[in-house]
Amino acid sequence: LNIVLIGLKWSKTLLIQNGTNLIPQRMENNESSSTGSRFDNLEQCLENFIENSRQLCMVATDFQASSQTVLNQKIQAVLGGLQELSAKHSKFNDIKIPVELLDYVDAGKNPQLYTKDCIEKTLIRNKEVNGKIEQYKKFRACLLNELTDLFPKETIQYRTIREDDPAAGRP
Repeated sequence: LNIVLIGLKWSKTLLIQNGTNLIPQRMENNESSSTGSRFDNLEQCLENFIENSRQLCMVATDFQASSQTVLNQKIQAVLGGLQELSAKHSKFNDIKIPVELLDYVDAGKNPQLYTKDCIEKTLIRNKEVNGKIEQYKKFRACLLNELTDLFPKETIQYRTIREDDPAAGRP
């Protein structure tokens, strides 16, 4: 069993790792005490499970016939911990984790880098979209100038209609 509780808390985020799965749990200041307690209960359950798993590993590594009873007790404790975790899983169905975040953590990167990279990608995309908007504005102005030369009356009517249309957003 390779279950590890990552004790680092980045931006009030508790990271719980189960093999290759990572479950970040964000704790907000405005969350109700019941929400906070559900995370506290999960954290306590995981800590107990991890400790029981560690002890089971120690007993199994240095196994002797005389330690069979202890081994059985540790196996039962681990199974009980798994059952307890399984019972708690429905309380966390509302938690959504981006797959890309899991990839970052699997690669050994800080989860805050994921947020930073998302913001940087968003800024780049925003610049691209703003550039396209500017190009469309220039195209619109050029098109209106050409249409004014070719169809002056219709263009004046169009501009009048567009000025009266509040949904147009611009004349």
